[in-house]
Amino acid sequence: MTVSLFSIAFRPFFLGAAWLSLAWIGVWVALLVRGAGTTAPVPPMIWHGHEMLFGFTMAVIAGFVLTAAQNWTGRQSVTPRELTLLVGVWLAARVGFLMPWLVPFWLVSLVDLAFLPLLAFFVARTLVPARNIRNYMFIPLFGAFAVLNGVIHLDIHGVLPGAAMPALDVAILLVTVLLVFMGGRVIPFFTERWLPDSHPRQWPALNWCATLAVLLLVPMYLLGGRDPMLAPLLFAAAAFLLARWVAWRPWQTWRTPLLWILHLGYLWIPVGLVLLGASLSGASIGWSAGLHALMVGAMGSLCIGMMARVSLGHTGRPLVAPRLAVAGFALITLAALARLGVAFSVGLPWLAAASGLGWALAYLCFAVAYTPLLVRPRTT
Repeated sequence: MTVSLFSIAFRPFFLGAAWLSLAWIGVWVALLVRGAGTTAPVPPMIWHGHEMLFGFTMAVIAGFVLTAAQNWTGRQSVTPRELTLLVGVWLAARVGFLMPWLVPFWLVSLVDLAFLPLLAFFVARTLVPARNIRNYMFIPLFGAFAVLNGVIHLDIHGVLPGAAMPALDVAILLVTVLLVFMGGRVIPFFTERWLPDSHPRQWPALNWCATLAVLLLVPMYLLGGRDPMLAPLLFAAAAFLLARWVAWRPWQTWRTPLLWILHLGYLWIPVGLVLLGASLSGASIGWSAGLHALMVGAMGSLCIGMMARVSLGHTGRPLVAPRLAVAGFALITLAALARLGVAFSVGLPWLAAASGLGWALAYLCFAVAYTPLLVRPRTT
């Protein structure tokens, strides 16, 4: 049987996210270095945050969840036509944000706002009939992302001035919740399966404390915003996550790139939370330092690591990362470290631009290594 690009959900989303991130980062680096960037009506900072969250991150999550939902339930999550529609809506919105002069921006907003409700519908249609209660959380989660996306668009159109940046903060916290939840499921599982003698430890009480502490950050932020009262919870969540990470014995994975990139990505979550807490506690560290540790370090590393592994596993190939992909793992780590240096006012603005370049090169490595594997049809 011939397998096409649109026969498995993760293929077009992973490739689209990887290749388009080069354009997004290219525009952003140009803004940092030369002052050139996006055009009206989207302010550059909002454009950057929105496209990295609702463009890149949502595409990776969509590809992963739609594919996983099919495995969880044994039901087809989307047909090739439905997947083509979903990817088309996502791609049209991305083009609209990159080139807003092509069509009226209200039309770009309508298309962009349609993506997450469509995704939630396809996920619900797969999970609910199968009574896959364990994963129902994805349905309200996508609904929450859709609401936050709507708030950002209302700010762009002048209806809710000033609402976009808090909405981006909440979206980053929700992405962090998802990374904590899914990382806690798959990272120790992958580790023990690949390295049977590693014996990563799992303590249910610690797992619950870590997950609930991060989840509690969302309502606390909604109640008080960037308030110093949030700092103790940030530090507590970081402590739980660090203890959980140590229990997985990550030092045993250094010979296996597909594992160490996931463990290293997870480590960036407590680092990011500590930086956020330090920012609220009066340290001379900007709030954006913690946000970028979560997004460049944690999300960037975990996304490229999961994309690399899922792409191999679901196409029936050996679970050995190509050398170019391993180079991408190293580059995304350097990008996160460079962005962390910005937090301490080292080498601005060139260090921020170097971080962006590191991200772009990392995902270029992934795209070049994996495009032939995902685009070229295989006969099974």
